[in-house]
Amino acid sequence: MFTADADELLSRKPDIVLEALSEGEAGHALIRAALEAGCDVASANKQAVSRDPGGLQDLAKLKKKRVFWSASVGGGAPMVETVRAARAAGEVVGFEAVLNGTVNFMLERLGDGAAFSEALADARAAGFAEEDPSSDLEGLDAAAKVRLLAFEAFGVSPAVEDVPRDHLTEATDASGGVRQLGAAYLKDGAITPSVSLSADHGDPLFSNLRGEGNALKVYGADGRVWRCRGRGAGRWATTESIMADLAEIVRLRRADAGLN
Repeated sequence: MFTADADELLSRKPDIVLEALSEGEAGHALIRAALEAGCDVASANKQAVSRDPGGLQDLAKLKKKRVFWSASVGGGAPMVETVRAARAAGEVVGFEAVLNGTVNFMLERLGDGAAFSEALADARAAGFAEEDPSSDLEGLDAAAKVRLLAFEAFGVSPAVEDVPRDHLTEATDASGGVRQLGAAYLKDGAITPSVSLSADHGDPLFSNLRGEGNALKVYGADGRVWRCRGRGAGRWATTESIMADLAEIVRLRRADAGLN
């Protein structure tokens, strides 16, 4: 049965809620309500979970439930898992990433000589850009992902207003392999986040990305570097990632019950 009412949904007492709304406030409210109702949650909504990831984890722990959000960053690239692995191995001092598949797709098209309107139309036709693409073009999507990865890397999520953002516009010069890079660095206890358009990244991991590809580099204090890459936009990349979170919830439930 279809419903657009979150309260009606939760009244059915589901075991697991998969949240993939396109609006941050409504998604955050649904995640909290689901946890309060005793549901495990997997979310693909970066605007929702980046609002207060620590608070969501605390609520999940209080209710003895789980909240997963790997699908909210990187699409088919395991970015959250990569940052967690790096942090488990030691202190993380920074990360850099191409986080928005729509913008990367458009920058490649613009670099090949397409007009801005043409690149945007192609992104929409490919299923990457929404009818209102402002969140992607203004860097808001990437900034939310930077804030969430910063929480995973450093245990603190920068405020929205503390993440400076370059906008992709018709005036943007996309020649020379420009990429939209989301980054955050930790130095002397201070986090410096940003979303910038730059051709000076100097790394083939980013410059060789094609289409909707995403990629991540995580820097450890001991000099080690972790990397991952994958498809960063589109329904299938997101579906694969949220289904992986669902499978992990089921695996952990079976382990709790002594079935693994």
